[in-house]
Amino acid sequence: MKDYILFIAAMLIFGSNGVFASMLDMSGAQLVLMRTLIGGAVLLLIILISRSRTPRQVLLREKWRLLLSGVCLGVNWVLLFEAYDLMNVSLATLTYYTAPVMVLVLAPFVLRERQNAMAYVGMAVVALGMLLAVGTDFGGEVTASGLVVGLGSAVFYAALMLVNRKIEGVSGLNLTFIEIIIAAVILLPYVFLTEGGVPLPRDARGIFALLFLCTVNTGLACWMYFSSMNRLPAKAVALLGYFEPVSALVFSAVFLDERLTAVQLAGSVLVLTGALAGQARPRRFTKGGREGIM
Repeated sequence: MKDYILFIAAMLIFGSNGVFASMLDMSGAQLVLMRTLIGGAVLLLIILISRSRTPRQVLLREKWRLLLSGVCLGVNWVLLFEAYDLMNVSLATLTYYTAPVMVLVLAPFVLRERQNAMAYVGMAVVALGMLLAVGTDFGGEVTASGLVVGLGSAVFYAALMLVNRKIEGVSGLNLTFIEIIIAAVILLPYVFLTEGGVPLPRDARGIFALLFLCTVNTGLACWMYFSSMNRLPAKAVALLGYFEPVSALVFSAVFLDERLTAVQLAGSVLVLTGALAGQARPRRFTKGGREGIM
């Protein structure tokens, strides 16, 4: 239960990113780069103070998975930003959140985790809810390049979730730090080539927003996310991840005065209902009449 709480809490914290980002004059790529650099520094300080150590032999054993997961984290962010530039944000968001569907489909083969019918029913309900919550008014031209890049971001997001489930023996703090730093290495040249640098906030409001995003929404939330993900079944990671876009809608309505329509509200309810219902395990009965669980 603890891991479920940590994972959902991380999704809710991630959902507040837009509120703090609205206080900053930065692009998404610039903001994430700062989050990885400052968040990584905070995590390193915590590791040194707490003396959290993962045995060297474990790090050597898991080095390729750790490298791959960090690369997936960085590349998925880069492709997502490119998708936002190539097509409508609504379509880019819907495309990005096909990643959990990929995880559910691939989990039986990659993780040897069989999924029951409720997981797929829950995913279907979530998909319908996402269509209502995000909307289908995509506007403009839907280009093949935009769809390819958007799906590419989803593929790397799905790969991140699957690879992390395969990593064993690495502490949550060490895992989070390694992945964030690898992502920063990928984002650094991308941001300087496409944006020319990062403008730093000069007012107290902007400095507070940046520091909060880097410490709480990156350092703390990423630790909660990666450390709990390793111990949860794939369907939980896939379905409960939809708490993030729903909470983002709610936070935007409450703190940014963005209008939440009845259709979006209904879609959000469907998303949460599908995500929670997908965790259920159907009951079966043995020949002796005793109740069992599939």
